[in-house]
Amino acid sequence: MSKFVNRLNELEILKESQAGLTVVFGRRRIGKTTLIDRWGQSQPYFYSQAIEGAESIQVTQLVEDLAAVLPGGLKAKSWAELLPILSLIRQKAVIVLDEFPYLVRSQPSLPSRLQKWLDHDRPENLRLVLLGSSQTMMNSLFLDSKAPLYERADLILHVQPMGYRFFCESVGVDPYDSSQFEKYSLVGGVPRYWASVRPRDSAQDIAERLFFSRFAQLETEPDRLLKDEEINGMQAKSIFECIGRGAHKPSEIAARMGIEQTALSKPIQVLLHTSLVKRSLPFGESTRSSKRTLYSISDYALMFWYGSYSPHRSRWHTYSDKQKQQIIHIHASAVLEDSYRNLFPDGARYWDGQGAEFDCVRHAPRDSTKLIITEIKHREIKAMEKASLSQEMTKKFHSSKLSKNYGLAGVEILGTREVLSRLCVSGDSDGDDFVDKPCLNPIFQV
Repeated sequence: MSKFVNRLNELEILKESQAGLTVVFGRRRIGKTTLIDRWGQSQPYFYSQAIEGAESIQVTQLVEDLAAVLPGGLKAKSWAELLPILSLIRQKAVIVLDEFPYLVRSQPSLPSRLQKWLDHDRPENLRLVLLGSSQTMMNSLFLDSKAPLYERADLILHVQPMGYRFFCESVGVDPYDSSQFEKYSLVGGVPRYWASVRPRDSAQDIAERLFFSRFAQLETEPDRLLKDEEINGMQAKSIFECIGRGAHKPSEIAARMGIEQTALSKPIQVLLHTSLVKRSLPFGESTRSSKRTLYSISDYALMFWYGSYSPHRSRWHTYSDKQKQQIIHIHASAVLEDSYRNLFPDGARYWDGQGAEFDCVRHAPRDSTKLIITEIKHREIKAMEKASLSQEMTKKFHSSKLSKNYGLAGVEILGTREVLSRLCVSGDSDGDDFVDKPCLNPIFQV
């Protein structure tokens, strides 16, 4: 059973804020409601979970949920009736409306009505908090300059997935045990998934229970995530399938789908807005000029779903334990690399047409003219192999296009243990402040 961990920055921001309107959004099961519940324990706090239904049904539910704070004897079946009632609240209170997009889908005029109420009729003592899992809709409602609620929110929080160290803290396992990372790679940074992980589970146990067993918990998860974003049809799923099975270039995805590459632009943009897919460029290249784009699935559980579960689900029961563990290991290797890159604001992969590929490239601390390049292996690496790999990478760097603009500050050869050491202290240090700790970061100085 998982417990509440981390979110200290978010809690501090919420506690310090006196925002009349606060907006909190992030993908489903990321912990938005749990975060707000923890924050709301220190103040008058009234919560309502929106339901999918007609406006009259939704508003009736809201009135029932908020009865303790609403003036007695008043009823409402529409927002036109409810908003004036909210204006009559005299006590200091926080009202939280969860899954705000459900309310907007039933009544498209709600954002305009709410804009007017916020501008003219919201009592000073009443604070409104709106939560939403549809990242596409929450962006369009509050961050689009043409939207009625644009700039009406005094505070907007995008709740992000959490890292490996917090998974280990929540589940109660040793973060320096490399087998724990394989478990994390299957569920990623989504706290609700962590509740299904038991300390004694193996990664194979988790894969069986959450993905491959009959009525598995995450079997229909992609459908739910896409439903939240109001993405229908097979095109989005086909894009996920292509990326999961190794097609990362736009041309490769389009070819596998049997469509023109130009027809891929709009659906890819939609998926990028959901934060479930991300775009990568080689280190140092601009989004405006580079055509060497790669797309990947950013959610680790979804990455396993499309990269491992979907291709193997029909034959999984025929595989040996060794084969199953190898599939999980390959997936975890990709997650390990991605997790390491995410430690650095400028960390990125690099590849060019001259054979140079690096798992991570970033600027050297306090010297933007030099780079640190990294090779990551999901295993332990002996000293002799590290020295050999370092020489090989140094040679590749000097023959790459990077060497024309940057010097080489150092080469990292990191095995699983070294990467986990970094992940376990992430957030305790600022950027590369800990690169000089040799036990954590064996850099081959150049």
